Amino acid sequence: MKIQKLAKFRFHVNRKVLWTVLGATVVCWNPGSARAENECKAVFDAGDKLTATPHHGYQTSTVQTKGAKQETGEDIFVGGAFYVLIHGQWRKSPLTVEQKKNMERENRQNARNVSCRYLRDEVVNGEAVKVFQAHSETPELRADSVVWIAKSTGLILRQEEDVDSGEGDRSHVSVRYEYRNVSAPAVSH
Repeated sequence: MKIQKLAKFRFHVNRKVLWTVLGATVVCWNPGSARAENECKAVFDAGDKLTATPHHGYQTSTVQTKGAKQETGEDIFVGGAFYVLIHGQWRKSPLTVEQKKNMERENRQNARNVSCRYLRDEVVNGEAVKVFQAHSETPELRADSVVWIAKSTGLILRQEEDVDSGEGDRSHVSVRYEYRNVSAPAVSH
């Protein structure tokens, strides 16, 4: 995936590095063992489920360049449409589900040095989860994530991700997802 394409995608999801490791950057991997392959499958399946399940994401990202800057954002996926909160106003993204899936597929094909590892079981907001660590590299970036996946639904409840573009641009993204009572926001024109 070209940097421009990645930058455009990031804009559509309010600068959140959505799925650089989860579902978006990796499907063609060569993990060293069947266990690693199964662990990556759990992470990728959860990423694919996110694209198919109505959700509301809340993210905080810190870009660690010359002047470290923290930004917050939200995104909603419902009714086959993506919405992003930009400068306090909701906007419908022109990104379609099919375009997002194609970007994810392309990112997965371009990924190298991919690995996943089960870390532990935890409870998040009263829900039992499996916690995984994932690593992926593309020609443009390197990403390391910790992902909390609900045991009962296979959905991602939380994600912490560190991304390094290799050009001195590093960011940390924290995302939490909610799946109840998701509805399309009032969109600003």
